[in-house]
Amino acid sequence: MAPTFDLDRSADPGRRLAGKVAIVTGAGSDGDLASVGMAISVLFASQGASVGVMDVSAQRAARTVGLIDDLGGVSVAAIGDVSRSEDCARCVAEVVDRLGRLDILVNNAGIVGGGSVVDVDEAVWDRVLAIDLSGAMLMGKHAVPHLQAAGGGAVVNVSSIAAIRGMGAGPYAAAKAGMIGLTYDMAYSHGREGIRANCIVPGHLFTPMGDQGGDELRQQRRRAGLLGTEGTAWDAAWAALFLASEEARWITGVVLPVDAGTTASTALAVGQLEARFPAGENG
Repeated sequence: MAPTFDLDRSADPGRRLAGKVAIVTGAGSDGDLASVGMAISVLFASQGASVGVMDVSAQRAARTVGLIDDLGGVSVAAIGDVSRSEDCARCVAEVVDRLGRLDILVNNAGIVGGGSVVDVDEAVWDRVLAIDLSGAMLMGKHAVPHLQAAGGGAVVNVSSIAAIRGMGAGPYAAAKAGMIGLTYDMAYSHGREGIRANCIVPGHLFTPMGDQGGDELRQQRRRAGLLGTEGTAWDAAWAALFLASEEARWITGVVLPVDAGTTASTALAVGQLEARFPAGENG
């Protein structure tokens, strides 16, 4: 079953990224749910961008490329591991060679790793930080010069509410918190070059990564937000689209939660909401 599309929220579909070229890392997906990277890639293509679909898996990347093809969009697959500098350099060069330029970089690739500082596996710690944080640095190292050559552009980093709220996932939390710090520094370092750097902070989205623990946990995750509604990869993708587009031309160094208000309140206050609205979304 193909992922459900959510491509028609804008007043002028297909024009917000017209003429732009983007690279999205971690852009593949498998299973019945769209990943955040897949949703961003497909949405960007639907809005006129040509997209470099970067993933470590050729099969997952091909699925996203196929969806973009079905929409009549333009994309190329770039297969590589973001934790390897040589892979990042090669993938960026391939995309620029085939699509002609680079205007947008979306650092989305990531894996999850759990454990406190006491019980975390050190190899897991190293691997999560290598992909989730160092991968963004390496992609920036090789992509930003092309943004400079294009006269400016946009970087959108994908963090997580795990960066700002404890969840028992030490390596993931540390990497995603580092992504926020990296965003601020990229905004500082490259703003006068016309390059904007912003960060989205997704909450408990229903995605392949978030589809864990069965229906009971799924409902708990939905009810954790102030809206009481379930978010999907498309909600993160629409936020990324805004930050990548010219609509956000005067926005840089912003960390934007996309979490239905999960981080805007406290557990006690959410419990009080549950007592007032015990059944059904939005009460």
